Amino acid sequence: MLENLKKHYGEALTTNYNRHDTNFEWFQTDLGKPFGILKSVLSSEERNLLSLLFQSTNSIDETQYTLNQRKWYDFLFSDNHEKLPPLPNDHTSLRFYYFFLKQPIDDKQNFEEAVKGIMNTELVIWLSLSHGIMIEEKPNYILEVDLLKDLSDTLTTDFYVEPFIYIGQLQKNDTSLKEKFSLEHACFQNIHRSSNKDKVLSFYDVLPTLIMRAPSMLRKEILSNHFLEIIEDKELLHTIEAFFQSNLNASSTAKRLFIHRNSLQYRLEKLLEKTGLDIRIFSNAAFIFLAIILAQQEK
Repeated sequence: MLENLKKHYGEALTTNYNRHDTNFEWFQTDLGKPFGILKSVLSSEERNLLSLLFQSTNSIDETQYTLNQRKWYDFLFSDNHEKLPPLPNDHTSLRFYYFFLKQPIDDKQNFEEAVKGIMNTELVIWLSLSHGIMIEEKPNYILEVDLLKDLSDTLTTDFYVEPFIYIGQLQKNDTSLKEKFSLEHACFQNIHRSSNKDKVLSFYDVLPTLIMRAPSMLRKEILSNHFLEIIEDKELLHTIEAFFQSNLNASSTAKRLFIHRNSLQYRLEKLLEKTGLDIRIFSNAAFIFLAIILAQQEK
């Protein structure tokens, strides 16, 4: 949609967001990407139509962002491609969570406090009154899905909203992070629009659905760099393949590889710590199987 608007309005449209520039009417896409169109080229009918199609940036008071929220928002949504992630280098991993509410919420502050009281994050960034992201800067590599289901129930009970929470991959803190976020965010947006009824889903759960509903969105770059590095490790990739060939049976895999079961356990723990994926869980194994095919096909 944004590309079509660029073709129509040409230089009158900008994605260099400056909320203080009153010459522009400012909007944002469903994915939180801000853009502005010169007021002088907009008719009242066009302005009304754009207001129906896109969220006005005025609905979120960015002046209330903390310094850390502002750094993350600028990193994720500005057009400055040279910016590095606002995390110290000793933070090797992080995870994004995406939430959508069926109804806009007025009490954002208490909503955030409820989130922080349950989750291991202090960072909630609102992109509209019904959509936002949570950033876990020091993530536990093991997904606590039940904890998020409890959070969903709590938010429903306390705030009378129906939240849908999507769990991103364990991402590497590197220069590819912004691209990884954008691709992952777009995938979850697609899943949410397609009449999803599950209140909590991880990226590992939705990959099969994406293959059916939005195959054009799937390419190697959608996979986290942690995962891509794992499948470049020949020993670990060989172990994963042997595990599949042994029908996810650890004893049979160890025999097939001529290694001690403890050695196999060590390799599987390495996979878990790097990617957050436990191949002994069927849904994780299914994701790994499909993701390897995706990565190797492009190669």
